[in-house]
Formats: sequence, structure tokens, C-alpha cells
Amino acid sequence: MTKYWTIKEFSKITGVTVRTLQYYDDENILNPHHKSEAGYRFYSSEDLQIIQRISVLKYVGFNLKQIKSILEDNQLDWLSSLNLQARIIQDNIVKLNQSLVLIKEAVNLYSKNNEIEWQSIAKILEVFKMTHSNIVKEWAERNFSVDEVNFFAEMNFQERKIEKEKLWIELFAEAKSLMSKDPASQEVQSLAKRWIDSAGTQYANKPELGTKMWELMKSGDIPAGLIPGYEQDIVLFMNQAIGIMFSNKQ
Repeated sequence: MTKYWTIKEFSKITGVTVRTLQYYDDENILNPHHKSEAGYRFYSSEDLQIIQRISVLKYVGFNLKQIKSILEDNQLDWLSSLNLQARIIQDNIVKLNQSLVLIKEAVNLYSKNNEIEWQSIAKILEVFKMTHSNIVKEWAERNFSVDEVNFFAEMNFQERKIEKEKLWIELFAEAKSLMSKDPASQEVQSLAKRWIDSAGTQYANKPELGTKMWELMKSGDIPAGLIPGYEQDIVLFMNQAIGIMFSNKQ
């Protein structure tokens, strides 16, 4: 007899959150084997193999748009795709190894002189910045046009940038504290309105760019540290809440 798992059981087996599985279903990345008349999702052993492939591809650096194409296209040149990803990873390994060398140098100098060598620390920071900057640059070029990248650059030089970052840290923290509640609850709906208002202010001149950024945030394709407080599960939770908010207005 074929074994099927509910979405909660499948989440425990795979380590992928329920909200992420729901998102994969909505985006047709991984649909459950079938749904009951009541709408409950049920997953099979074949789905387990697919989620394992998704997890591996995500781990080595493919974004969900690429993963969806890979899963849909059986004729895709896997070797070329994996070799390309290997080169990107190798480039990052080289940069991280450079950082490791500088850290060891700083530790060695501290052990000898019993004081911090600030010049060495400065070199380490420069390498860290360069590494992260290159990762963000590759991500931006992959997802945005030149005009959109320039718009983000202008945002970073605007006054009150720190205040905006603080606002989003607070919004993400509040959302995380409410994730055990019903997205339709008054408390979460109040946060959803403030979330939309804040995003609307930030992307007032380019609402379509805000939408594109939101899709990337939902997919999890965001470089580490780019958005203060960001977690994919929080975004998926708020996406549910915002969807409920808009449906109630209709």
C-alpha cells in the first residue's frame, strides 16, 4: 500500500517548513501528490525525492526560478549548470580562504605582541566587504535591470537609511513574535497594514520593483545580511496575512 504523508508529517521528515511547502505548491515548484476534498495536502515518496533535489540545488546556490526550470526541463544540460555553479562556489571559496589567512595572521600577531593589530583587522574587514559585495553584485545582476540596480544604489545613499533599516528590523522582529497566531487575527492584520505602508513608502516611485523584491524574498533568494532581520518563513507568514487583508477589502 502506498504511503502518503500530511503536510505536517512531510515537513517533519524533510525539515522544510509547512509555509515553505505551501509556497512551493502555490508556485508550482512542488505540488503534493493529491489533495483531499477538504483541501488537505498529501505527499508521496516521489515528492520526497523531488524535495531532496530541491534542497540540494538550493544548497549549492541555485535560486527557485532556476530550480523550477531544472525540474521542468528533463533535457536541461545538468553538467553545464552544475559546472557554472561550481565556478561561482569556487570563487567564493578562494575569497573566504583569503579571509581565513588574514584571521590567522591577526591571531598570530596578537599572540606574539599581546595587542590587537588594527591594520590586520582592517585588511580582514576589507576582504569580508569585498566578498559580500561581489555576492550581492552577482545576485543583483541576475535579478535586476541596470536602472533597478541604480535605484537601489540611490536608496542606500538617501538620508535616514539607518532609520529605515531599524524600522524593518522591528517589523521583522514583531512578525516573528506573532507567527504562532492566526494571520487573520487583528494583531497580525494591524502589522500587515504597517508592513504594506512601509513598503509603499520605500518603493513609492517604483512599485513594480517592490513587487519583484517581494517575490525574491518569498522565494528565499536573498543574500545573507542584505535585509536586516530577514527570514523567508517570516515573509511567507506576512504574505498570508497581507493576502487576507486585501481579500477583506474586496
